[in-house]
Amino acid sequence: MKRRLWYIKNAALFSWLEEDELQRLASRSEMVACKKNTTFYFAHEQSDSIYLVKQGRVKLTRTSAEGREVILDILAPGEIFGELAVTGEEIRTHSAVAVDDALVCIITRQEFEDLLKRHPDMALRVLKLVGLRRRELEMRLEDLIYQPVANRLVLTLLWQARRHGTRQADGSINLPLSQKDLAHLVGASREAVADQIGEFKKDGLLETGYRSLRLTNPKGLMQTLTTEVEFDIDELLNIAPSDT
Repeated sequence: MKRRLWYIKNAALFSWLEEDELQRLASRSEMVACKKNTTFYFAHEQSDSIYLVKQGRVKLTRTSAEGREVILDILAPGEIFGELAVTGEEIRTHSAVAVDDALVCIITRQEFEDLLKRHPDMALRVLKLVGLRRRELEMRLEDLIYQPVANRLVLTLLWQARRHGTRQADGSINLPLSQKDLAHLVGASREAVADQIGEFKKDGLLETGYRSLRLTNPKGLMQTLTTEVEFDIDELLNIAPSDT
């Protein structure tokens, strides 16, 4: 119970709630530990729960009729998914899969809806979250249509680094992302992504590791873009260095 309460308190969506409300939410939620590659739900299943990531990362994916997977998003601790359950979604339109060993908190749709009724301001916060994610998806779709693979790769690397990266003392940024998942985010073949990463490595812009990348020169990556885009590179470079 104490562990659930701590995680809920530290989730941005719930952190502003009063202690008694947090206690109630913690008591009525379920905490589940799962292994890497565990599927929380599949597309076309009933949309009846909301999930809070406590540890690990979770990817949201869609698969085409031809079996091609596209990653819609990768979520870190403190973020929620499945929130469309309270916006009228009856059937899931995507799948949710653990990228790492993960710990999640599961809240039923009924409990979440009751929370919204007690706190109308929460509905606005959820609406803003849904709108932000939709805008991010629209921007990525624009990139898929109009940007060449190299540009899509750079933008994806920088965006994922800003959300999930850990800056080192030397200014480089570690990013726990496999080339396979990167290809699914970019919407390109794994071979095309590997070839382009090879070019970036030759230019000293990044290094590769086991299921990870290290951006050794984020500004240099930004300068390879062949079209003008909106991206705050200074915000990325201001990521606090890790203690490791």
